[in-house]
Amino acid sequence: MVDVLKQALKLVEPTQKEIDLVNKVAKSSFDLVKKSASKFDGIVDVTFGGSYAKGTWLKGDVDVDIFVKIRPDVSEQEFEKIGRQLGLQALRSYKPYLRYSQHPYVEAVVNDIKVNVVPCYDVEKGKWISAADRSPYHTQFIINSFDYEKRREARLLKKFMKTVGVYGAEIAKNGFSGYVCEVLILKYGSFINVLKATAEFRENQVISIEKENKDIVSTFNSALIILDPVDQKRNLGTAISHESVGRMILVSRRFIRKPELRYFAGNAMARRAIQKFNDNIVAIKFKHKRRSQDIIWGQLKSSMNAIVKQLGIHGFSVIRSACATDQGENSVFAFMLESMQLPKMIVKQGPKVFNHSDSVKFLEKNLGKGNLLWVGNDARILALVNNKFTDATIFLKSLLTKNMSTSGISQGLMNDLKRGVDIYTGSRLGRIKESFIREAIDDLVATDEFAFGNGKRAG
Repeated sequence: MVDVLKQALKLVEPTQKEIDLVNKVAKSSFDLVKKSASKFDGIVDVTFGGSYAKGTWLKGDVDVDIFVKIRPDVSEQEFEKIGRQLGLQALRSYKPYLRYSQHPYVEAVVNDIKVNVVPCYDVEKGKWISAADRSPYHTQFIINSFDYEKRREARLLKKFMKTVGVYGAEIAKNGFSGYVCEVLILKYGSFINVLKATAEFRENQVISIEKENKDIVSTFNSALIILDPVDQKRNLGTAISHESVGRMILVSRRFIRKPELRYFAGNAMARRAIQKFNDNIVAIKFKHKRRSQDIIWGQLKSSMNAIVKQLGIHGFSVIRSACATDQGENSVFAFMLESMQLPKMIVKQGPKVFNHSDSVKFLEKNLGKGNLLWVGNDARILALVNNKFTDATIFLKSLLTKNMSTSGISQGLMNDLKRGVDIYTGSRLGRIKESFIREAIDDLVATDEFAFGNGKRAG
């Protein structure tokens, strides 16, 4: 363990040369934002934030966050205007572009380093107006709480989570944020202690640096309940999916049992893809208007869940589902089904005959349609009916052309889907070249080696 972590530190800690370069970019960008800020009314201060300010950024992986503090009496409309115009003006030499969270902010690439200019209100602690208002408090809290050793431990944890695929609070990932990693280091003291604690997490585990308020904790419902040290009424675990928590628990157990450098050596999950399931996979590729990643991922995930529900209603059992985007104008839904084909006839279960009103309704719906009807051994009325859809591909084509309005698919994607989709299954899947589609399919047919090993020994 000691040797592995010693080698891992070389992978996560930036060199002095890299630190000097990042500092230079940060200072020049900060000066540009500060200069432009003087032209806007309502701006109180400009300050660094995020992992750069806290000194917890990873070797070869850093964003510079610059927060623009705005007076709390400024209207939301003016707040957003400042957020857009200031960054675009200040970084105009670097082809800046808009990104979106709760409010728009500006991003630019300066000498190969992403620089974000983020507006927030200059409010007292607890009097939050926008989602970004806590960020300066988070930054200062970690700066005050961390020493050199804790920054190193946080870097190890972040890199570990990145490699095994559970890092990132954005909706596309639903994993652990950088700030959550830092809070975990404060709670448990070191990287390895975080893993030891994680290995024994229970569902709805409460993690709090201070004594938690049980009345507040009882209002939360998430796989992990992590109380924000800056705002005890906020659960940092809300954004973390059960899947990310489950994988982190399994990976922690495996690493403790057998520490290896590979847990820090990459940027993606190690997976064993199995191609024999192609006949159970269907992928739906479509084009859409370009939009922010937060918006498209929200639309993709809600629509994917709606399609899964519709497939289930019509008898197609979905084993796993995934969605992905190329971060441009193309996205995909992918589903793994128990079977792409259903029998021509199915048995439809009705109510028990003792339930008078429901029995009448069931009979009214099924009598006179050529259906075979009988009473089962448990006094339940049964009907043998023709299956409207026996092929999943045909059903999906119908759903995405004729029946979208009541499907639950996101309103924001309906017009895009109506313009046409490409449906791939079976041998056609092998001819797909786009990497984002391949990754979505691999999500369905791959085993995470970090969590489960290579199949030779249980972890």
